[in-house]
Amino acid sequence: MQQTDSNFMNMVQTVLANLKKDKDYWVMEPEIVTEVAKIETGYNDALDIMNNVSGLDQKGYTMAKNNAFDSIISATFKLCRKMCVYARRNNDNVLLQLVDQSTNSLAAGMKNDAISRCSAIINKAESMLVDSSLSNFKITATELAAIRQLVVVYNEHIDGRATLKTDKTTSLQDLSTQLNNLRSSLTLLDDLVEGFLDDEGMIARYKTSRAIANYGKSKTAKKKENETETATETATETATETANQ
Repeated sequence: MQQTDSNFMNMVQTVLANLKKDKDYWVMEPEIVTEVAKIETGYNDALDIMNNVSGLDQKGYTMAKNNAFDSIISATFKLCRKMCVYARRNNDNVLLQLVDQSTNSLAAGMKNDAISRCSAIINKAESMLVDSSLSNFKITATELAAIRQLVVVYNEHIDGRATLKTDKTTSLQDLSTQLNNLRSSLTLLDDLVEGFLDDEGMIARYKTSRAIANYGKSKTAKKKENETETATETATETATETANQ
């Protein structure tokens, strides 16, 4: 969600709070009552969507996926070292070429490629374990099953993140629609307040509440704005001093 959307929602909250205080001025105007109720409902709906979007954070999924990946690499490396012992003892250069890996070489490239690399090594160990070729090298079916399960967990995180991304995209689209509806309602309310009401003080307070504070302004922009204000003040002071001389 963009900072501008958050700023807009803060403004709507301020408008509703101000209208509540000034309710006596507009409560007898059905058109205004209807529009204020519509804005209040729209604001609450948008707030619910924003909270849902905030809950759909991919960081947790990414961290869990990365942890699963690291566990696969670590466990497969341990398996490779034991298979290297078997390959060297039996002069099996073909097997040695497959399993003589470092953690860096196992994890090299795209993560999907690394997972495929590890899976190939697990498949080879499983096939060799059938005839007990690896039984004397501390390689067990339990160990291989545990690594295989890590791969399953990793793939589940991939699928879960894809689903999460789809859900978040849908929620952001819903939020955009809701905010656009709120903007339209507020534009209509502007006309209603200024056209139907006569109290200038109340109208002024309403118009003030419609201002959006830009809380997301960057430090550079703020610094530039401050420099401009300082330059303007300096120029004014200089002009005043010149005029007084």
